[in-house]
Amino acid sequence: MTLNIGQQCISCFEDTSFGSGKFVNRVPAEDQIHKGWLCADCMSLDCDRCGEPIDLDEDITPNDIYIEGDPRREREFKDGAFRVHAECLTEMEASDYVIALQYD
Repeated sequence: MTLNIGQQCISCFEDTSFGSGKFVNRVPAEDQIHKGWLCADCMSLDCDRCGEPIDLDEDITPNDIYIEGDPRREREFKDGAFRVHAECLTEMEASDYVIALQYD
């Protein structure tokens, strides 16, 4: 049995109700203990290069940079990173990303 915590985030327990500043991008969530919401901050992932959180839907992976059929598309970057900030792309990766955006 899960405990319904209403408008709170089940991870950080902060208020996600309208006007709280955490209403946008929240998603319904539950774990084995709580039922409520998950805020965007708690859904963020850490950058594999700098370790800082990446805002929701702002991460860049090789799949975003390399075109269909390029074997690098399904692998990690050369340094083993997979999910990074735009600011953490190498100069070459950033250049390839600009090209990929033109084809998108």
